[in-house]
Amino acid sequence: MATQKEFELIEKRLEAWNEKLGVASIGLGNFTKDEMLEHVKARDETGRRLTEIQLNYLRKLKERWLTNLLKKT
Repeated sequence: MATQKEFELIEKRLEAWNEKLGVASIGLGNFTKDEMLEHVKARDETGRRLTEIQLNYLRKLKERWLTNLLKKT
C-alpha cells in the first residue's frame, strides 16, 4: 500500500504530464491524464493500482540509473 507521501508524489507527477498523454493498462483500461489524477486523488482501488504502477516505474528507473552510474566508475 502506498504512503500518503507516495500518493502526493504521483499526483504531482501526473499534474506535470502533457494533457494529451494517457495510459492503457491491461486489466484496468484506458485513462486520460485527468482520469488518472481523479482516481489517484480519490485513493480508490484504481487510483491505488495506478499509483503502484507509477511507483514501480520510478523504482526501476532509479535502479537503472544507479546500475549505469556504477558501470561508469
